[in-house]
Parts: sequence; structure tokens; C-alpha cells
Amino acid sequence: MAATVPSVPTAVAAGKSERAQWQRTRVYVQGDSLTVGSAAPLRSALGRKVRDLGVDAAIGRHTNTGLARLRSDRRARRADIWVVALGTNDGPYPSVVRAQVRRSLRMAGPGRPVVWMTLRRPGGYARVNAMLRRLDRSHDRLRVVDWARVTGTRRSLLAGDGVHATPSGYRVRAQLIADQTLELAGRMR
Repeated sequence: MAATVPSVPTAVAAGKSERAQWQRTRVYVQGDSLTVGSAAPLRSALGRKVRDLGVDAAIGRHTNTGLARLRSDRRARRADIWVVALGTNDGPYPSVVRAQVRRSLRMAGPGRPVVWMTLRRPGGYARVNAMLRRLDRSHDRLRVVDWARVTGTRRSLLAGDGVHATPSGYRVRAQLIADQTLELAGRMR
């Protein structure tokens, strides 16, 4: 089910065994400029709670480039959870994104969960987001964090271009990613 609000217990409320599981978990985030903006708050929200947090992001990165980096990066191969925060620089084509999501799941293998972010961008991306939400319901290892829905109700999180975030928006985005990955990490054994 697509995550739109924090659902994981805070570190204080989390049980000892859950916190211990977080400390054994490696997380790898592959992203574009929105991840560049979210990287520092993500390290604050997640970095000390997990064993390792790898963030590889670049302005203008396309999804195919990011997926190739997932395949080749040593930290990605060792990670227990992948976060794919790409698509802002690609076209609004649901069939292409569906193929990319499926490719990421195949690359991840049978035991690694993959988190994808919906997109906030004008020009037909609502169809891409609807498809991501449907995929989320049909794949056990896929989790979709619904950034588009969150920013649809809280437009103050977005910068003037309607795509990138404000500083508080990047903190919210980072917390959404952290909450979802900690929830997944708490379930791993």
C-alpha cells in the first residue's frame, strides 16, 4: 500500500528488537535532483539508525542511468533495501516506468524490497503515479511512497517550479523515505 504519512514508530517508541534490526540493515538510495536536496535531511533522519546508508544522486539523472548505477554500485549490491527516487527527468509514460519498476525488482532479487517514489511534476505524470500505486498493490516487495499525494495536499512543500521542494519539503520527503525504510527494516529477519 502506498505510504503517504509516517507509519513507523519513532526511535523512542520502537521496540528494542526493532531498533536492533534497523542497526543491521543497509539502505541504498538512487536518485535525481530531489534526492540531492533530500540527502542531508535523509542522513539526519535515517543515517544513525541503520547500519549503512548509501545515497547516490545527481541533478538531471534519468531512470535508466540510475538503474544502471544500482546494478554496478558495490554499496547497492550489499544493501538490504533499495530506494529508487527517479523519474523526474523522464517522460510521463506509464508503460516505460512499469518496465523500469519491474526491472528494478528483478535486479533486486527475491529478498530485497524496493521503494519507489511517486512524482510531482506537471504534464501527464498523474497516469504514471496511478500506475505506480497499482503496482504497489500487486507486488509484495514493492513499496510506493506517495510524494505526489503528500505535496498535492501540502503545496507549501514545493518550490516555485512545482517540481522541486522547499527546505521543509526536502525534510518531509526525507522523513517519508526514512519511515518507509525503517518499517521495512523492522520486518526483516
